[in-house]
Amino acid sequence: MQQNIFKIRQAFLIPLWAIIVLLFLLFVLSMFDTQMWGKITAALFFIIVLIVGIEATKREVIVAEEKLMMKKFFRKKEFSWAEITHLGIVELGKKVYFLLTTTKGFYFFSNLMEKHSMLARLIAEKLGEEKVEPEVRKYLEQPVERLSLIVMSYVTILIIVIIIFLRLLPV
Repeated sequence: MQQNIFKIRQAFLIPLWAIIVLLFLLFVLSMFDTQMWGKITAALFFIIVLIVGIEATKREVIVAEEKLMMKKFFRKKEFSWAEITHLGIVELGKKVYFLLTTTKGFYFFSNLMEKHSMLARLIAEKLGEEKVEPEVRKYLEQPVERLSLIVMSYVTILIIVIIIFLRLLPV
């Protein structure tokens, strides 16, 4: 049984985990601060981004011969190809979302997934012509890579490093 596993791009996960480590460092530094609001804010940012990081790391889409599986943190959805009724696409600039309509509800994945065009192509092949929007096939001819989120992640790293540096300076 051949399976193709697709995860969130490493080019996004690496800076995301760097942000998590830096936010933890900022949280530790805030523990030496006397202001309670600084401790609470640093803890909240760290916890929220940690949850997002865990979710992004655990997210997978698996395409197998007889079914499609979508794994998330503590959740797993499986669909036979007959249960999937439609594959659509929403393009918002460089952000692209593929919408799967199934008998169990709506599910989506974005172009932040590694090899997202291959993933969409595999799903489109399994579903057949009648269940796939023509816009999906048109998109697959010229897929768009989403790099802005990755660049913003590195800018965020820079900002957090500057904040940490400023916190370490004697005032």
